[in-house]
Amino acid sequence: MSLIVLCAGGHARVVVEALLSRGIRPAAVADRDAARIGAAIGGVKITGSDDDVLKMPADGVELANGLGNRASRGDSGLAGRRALFDRFAEKGYRFPVIAHSSAVIASDVQLGAGAQVMAGAVIQPAARIGRNVLVNTRAVVEHDCIVGDHAHIAPGAVLCGGVSIGESVHVGACAVVLVGVKVGAGAVVAAGAVVTKDVAAGGFAGNE
Repeated sequence: MSLIVLCAGGHARVVVEALLSRGIRPAAVADRDAARIGAAIGGVKITGSDDDVLKMPADGVELANGLGNRASRGDSGLAGRRALFDRFAEKGYRFPVIAHSSAVIASDVQLGAGAQVMAGAVIQPAARIGRNVLVNTRAVVEHDCIVGDHAHIAPGAVLCGGVSIGESVHVGACAVVLVGVKVGAGAVVAAGAVVTKDVAAGGFAGNE
């Protein structure tokens, strides 16, 4: 079955590399910017738009979410990534789990549809990872953690044991969330923050 990467930005290049590490070569990349059609990322051509993909039968193609995010103090920046996933998932398109060959994933980890685990990431036993979650380069998700749908655990971030991360949460690069802490939906954890207590939904943890 053919696999198409949606969006042709920086994160899409990382997704393509993760697929190639598993011996999977995407058939194409799609991007809403028509000016990019004909270019290539990671040696894979941009052949059309999202609308062109929607003309393909949902049971004949698999998709990978190549859209990243940029968080700010008051916004996880994940709405676009979530909307892209939902647009296709609601029409029956499948998003397989993508894990770089260098990622370490315990045997009993639960990974939701479209979850992405990038190079050098580690996910330990009894962790549950939701749909469309991005566990980015060298991030660590320790035992018994729960990561809600559409969240992003950024490069080098560490979730210690039993952490609970809500939907559409951004945990910034090299942040550390300590044992048992709960981070509510839509919250933002700043890069480099050390989170020692629960964070409310839509809240912020980091330097003021």
